[in-house]
Amino acid sequence: MNKRSISTANKKLKGTFIEEARRKQILEVALHEIETQGYQNTTVQKIADKASISKGVIYYHFNTTEELLANIWSALIDELFEYRKTRVESRKTARDKLRTYLQANFEFLTQNFNKFIALFRLGIEFNSAETSVTPWSRQTNERCFKYLSSILQAGQQNGEFRKFRTEIIAPIIQGAIDGLAIQWIASRELFDFESSIQMLEEIIESYTKGDSEF
Repeated sequence: MNKRSISTANKKLKGTFIEEARRKQILEVALHEIETQGYQNTTVQKIADKASISKGVIYYHFNTTEELLANIWSALIDELFEYRKTRVESRKTARDKLRTYLQANFEFLTQNFNKFIALFRLGIEFNSAETSVTPWSRQTNERCFKYLSSILQAGQQNGEFRKFRTEIIAPIIQGAIDGLAIQWIASRELFDFESSIQMLEEIIESYTKGDSEF
């Protein structure tokens, strides 16, 4: 490779790094706006203003609003997954891991309410439209169910949990978590959230250590 080719390659590589840095900056600003102002009050123009760039720069890095929102959703779901994983992995027993998994979901909701609302709204909006972007996709669900199943399987292997079909129970547990969170968002004044979480923990604990087969 001659010097000219090397120089061209270096320029392309530098350009790639700069573009990635700009995309990251835009997403970070968008997430901050959602967290502080709420999803419904966050617009492309406000993101551009906060980032001190034009809307044209945003659409240079994200071809459409849909692509920008999809990347925001991915960043939010990654944050939620990492939040749960960090807390779960600090526990030693499978039962403590499972309990922490449940608690971490609800902690993220209460501590990051605006972000959770954005996750919820984006999931509905994308899935109700004819679009290739599907936040609540099979891939996302598989990622979630696989991690939860690994906790359940580890508990079965070391004798903490009884035998049951983890591929069935994992989606049921996650569905109960998501359902309770949505109910709290929709009508929090109608029920005791903390007591409901505790009851869900007791139900799951009772089932996983029970004697009957599923």
